[in-house]
Amino acid sequence: MDAREIHKFLNRMWESIFTLNEELKLELPKEGFRVEDVEEAFGAYIFLDGEWRLMKYPHPAFEIKPQMEVGATPESYYFVVAVPRERISENFLGLFLEIFPRSFIYGSEDFLNDFYNWRRDGRVSPTEVLERIKKSNEKVFQFEANFGSVKALKRGVLRLIDIGKRFEIFNL
Repeated sequence: MDAREIHKFLNRMWESIFTLNEELKLELPKEGFRVEDVEEAFGAYIFLDGEWRLMKYPHPAFEIKPQMEVGATPESYYFVVAVPRERISENFLGLFLEIFPRSFIYGSEDFLNDFYNWRRDGRVSPTEVLERIKKSNEKVFQFEANFGSVKALKRGVLRLIDIGKRFEIFNL
């Protein structure tokens, strides 16, 4: 383990999220969203070696109100959007999976039990994922997408806002 490399990696990760946060604070209010400050997020999970593992260390994240979190873990940059069950349509779900192929869908209550997992499921039909969702007792579902860069994350957030408004998933 090279402490210098870890130090540089963590600094890049945090700095990129601080920069994105400032950019989105300027851009998103006109879209009806409020961008909160970056915080140290604790108690998150990361999907490694085929399973969800608790991160006992903090990672940078911030909220975009309503309903979104944006951040970075050692594995990827990400956003998560909370979508109430009644606002999930097959068309929204299909477009989400098409636009964000590196994604996870899981419940708000039982978040370790995912309904879609890009690392495990591959290309499953939106109909099949919707059936899994309908069989669940969850009321709110977390739609997470992973990205390889902060630039791709920003494009993803803006694209999510576009499709989210189109399918009326947001409480605006």
